[in-house]
Amino acid sequence: MKKASAYKLSIIIMVVLLVMWATIMSIVFVFTRNSTTREVESRYEGIMLHTNEKIRGVLSDVYVAAINNISVIENDLDTPDKLQAHLEQMLKLNKYMSSCRLIFDPGYYPQRGQYFEIYAWRDSAGVIKGKQINEDHSAFLSQPWYKKVYDLDEGDWTPPYFDQAASRQLTTTYLTHIRDKNGNKAAMLGADVSLEWLRQRHKRIDAQNHERFEKDFKEKSYSFVLDNDGTYIIHPNEKLILTTTFQEVASQTPDMTDDVVARSMKNQESGSCKLTKNGVSSVLFYSFVKYAEWTVVIVVPEAIINHQGNVLGAIIMAVMFFGLIVIFILSRTLIRNIDQLKKTTAQKAAIEQDLKIASHIQQSMLPKKYPPYPERTDVDIYGEIVTAKEVGGDLYDHLMHDDKLFFCIGDVSGKGVPAALMMAETISLFRCEARLSTDPSQIVSRINKAICDTNDSCMFVTLFLGVLDLKTGQLNYTNAGHEPPMLVGTLARFIYVDNNIPVGLRPEWEYSNQTLFMDREEILFLYTDGYTEAETANHEQFGRNRISNRANRLADLHLDARQYTHQHFETAKNFVGDTPQADDISLMAIRFLPQPSDDSLYHRNLTLGNDVEEIVELTAFVNSICQDLQMNETAMTFTTLAVEEAVVNVMKYAYPDREPSHIILEAEANEMMLTFTLHDKGMPFDATQAAEVDVEQQAEQRIEGGLGIHLMRHYMDHISYERKNDENILTMQKIIEK
Repeated sequence: MKKASAYKLSIIIMVVLLVMWATIMSIVFVFTRNSTTREVESRYEGIMLHTNEKIRGVLSDVYVAAINNISVIENDLDTPDKLQAHLEQMLKLNKYMSSCRLIFDPGYYPQRGQYFEIYAWRDSAGVIKGKQINEDHSAFLSQPWYKKVYDLDEGDWTPPYFDQAASRQLTTTYLTHIRDKNGNKAAMLGADVSLEWLRQRHKRIDAQNHERFEKDFKEKSYSFVLDNDGTYIIHPNEKLILTTTFQEVASQTPDMTDDVVARSMKNQESGSCKLTKNGVSSVLFYSFVKYAEWTVVIVVPEAIINHQGNVLGAIIMAVMFFGLIVIFILSRTLIRNIDQLKKTTAQKAAIEQDLKIASHIQQSMLPKKYPPYPERTDVDIYGEIVTAKEVGGDLYDHLMHDDKLFFCIGDVSGKGVPAALMMAETISLFRCEARLSTDPSQIVSRINKAICDTNDSCMFVTLFLGVLDLKTGQLNYTNAGHEPPMLVGTLARFIYVDNNIPVGLRPEWEYSNQTLFMDREEILFLYTDGYTEAETANHEQFGRNRISNRANRLADLHLDARQYTHQHFETAKNFVGDTPQADDISLMAIRFLPQPSDDSLYHRNLTLGNDVEEIVELTAFVNSICQDLQMNETAMTFTTLAVEEAVVNVMKYAYPDREPSHIILEAEANEMMLTFTLHDKGMPFDATQAAEVDVEQQAEQRIEGGLGIHLMRHYMDHISYERKNDENILTMQKIIEK
């Protein structure tokens, strides 16, 4: 009778588990497939967007080279023999410019003939050559695209064409006006870009995709580029180039989706869609290249996109089904054996005791001493973890050597002992690798590879790791899927972090380095998602906005690191009330307290995001420097205004796509001179070469940014510019007036 009851009970449990398990399997399968599918899509989207940026970068370099040489050429119009050297120098300085030319208006140099052109090109061996042409070019001058640009007041790019005269390759040309001293049109400057590099690049990337990701698939992905009217300018089938449009190909298929996409591309839009061609279902990704008015397209068969998700989902379902069988066997065995239940209870008590011991060991690994470096007066650091259970997966650590502070904060996926073991392994790897390298990305990469090698449980760790140079305030950091820290000065703001994946997932992942500068008494505040996701009984989360508001209220209190951290803990506690803590909460504060240097040079730093709302922080920074240097009120006002205009110009115009980035402002001073150096990685722009603005003009008639450049020149004693390592560097100097 007892056996029958046990069997019946095990059947009931099995049915309940079956329903629950089937639900879980369905959810996990859908979630896993969608996640992996999105990851594959992101890979191909990334390839497409990288091509987009490369095209924009190449054309931008050629455009800037042409614009920067206009004034040089115009100055030497009276001596045409000098112009050949200018064209050859343009080619020498720009590797993507295949040739360039000056096409003079008919009869401009009567002694040179009715039609006169100066031409320079790079031959197949890379040697730059030049010549002057006096033949009849009237047919060339009557080309519609030439006449279109000639009639404009500004330069423009020509549609791609096959250059029969020189490179014998697909080419696009930037044409702009050359004017004489009276402002009359004298010639057209043409900067040619051969698109052979783009063709080879597409061919290479397609081949790499086929080899790395699509080896076992019959249908492969392919990419191409369209002109603004839909004409193919890059395509694996070279017969289509300059002869066929995407609209023509789309009209020949019964699927109407590609016709909709063709109209979307014509409207200069970006996106993706599914379509079927020749029986193959594919996903088409397309991205509009704003600067060139082209569209980059990559077509990927759905079989490739869904393959990884299908395989992983099948494995998960097989494992879950096997687990279901195991649970059934175990449930029958446990129910039929009452003594086993007693034994399990005793084992649970032993496990709880082990958890207490594990918790004690785990806590002993974290820094406990405060202040941790009593001999140092240039930094104040404090961290603390409040675990939700006996053991947790949060971590933080720091160490110091060679006047550099190495620190990290992280959160292990999962809970309990496995998370605690992963936490201990991560801290050990950090302490080891931080003594071998000062490069955060290299340290994180080594930690990632080490964890992946032994990560049989498929756990991962979100990690933020930084190296703070205590002499200069330069902070190099790498973020691996962690919450963005806050930089707290006069105002509190989240710092920009790259979208790297957590450690422990992909051993080949290349983590990126980022840099900012900390100013004196600024606090870097780090936290785990247990703080942002702290919930009330009504499931309302604390969120980043409340963190930011609380940090701003604490900014002016000049608290030390421990007091600052405790204030945030109290904020979270008051918010959730009596609601039990659901996740570990880890907080760490680093306060930078640089000491005056022995030399006479005054030095300060400020890091801003490219957001005009942060100008309040900039104003306070510049004012504090002027006050430190005891500058008079007028000089302070003029200096602040000039620096603000320089930074606002960068925020408004250097990043046309509004991508997030850091803007770094360095300030140095001696007894005579205050120097500000502005660093940004936006579009190249030399403010020192900009034309003077007429301040008497109506505001709507002035060029954008012109008044700001005028104020910079007017209020600063000297400004200079250089482009170095893909970075704009603007230097502004002001004589100190007390």
